Amino acid sequence: MDDKSSGVGVIIRDDKGSFIAGLSKKIPGILEPEVVESYAAKHATQLLQSLGFNKIVLEGDSQKVIKMLDRLESDDSSCGLLIDDTIVLCQDFMCWEVSWIPRSFNVPAHNFAKYAINLADSCIWRDSPPSFICSALVADSIS
Repeated sequence: MDDKSSGVGVIIRDDKGSFIAGLSKKIPGILEPEVVESYAAKHATQLLQSLGFNKIVLEGDSQKVIKMLDRLESDDSSCGLLIDDTIVLCQDFMCWEVSWIPRSFNVPAHNFAKYAINLADSCIWRDSPPSFICSALVADSIS
């Protein structure tokens, strides 16, 4: 395990909660959780654009990141520029919103983030989820 990296995890679901795509991305350096969550929002937005979506809901478990996105304002913190980038990307969608979710409901994304630590760069899954998040997806569908 590389102790000088952070991992970003993204899960894309449809309106029924079914898996569409997932992303694991390794980010060099040990970063504050809010910075990692800001990277996740930006990479989720980029992935949604590449998949051709025009109506999206970004969910995350960092209240600070979600508030900044919801208010369309960043600050001078280390995640501010990433929030600015994400807001600009979101303007290309016909409709977008953000929603805070408890960390306990974000387990699949966190599993993707943990997986990212062992990657050279990034990995994207389409249509079928990798085996290492299947139990978390099942648990999510029950709750």
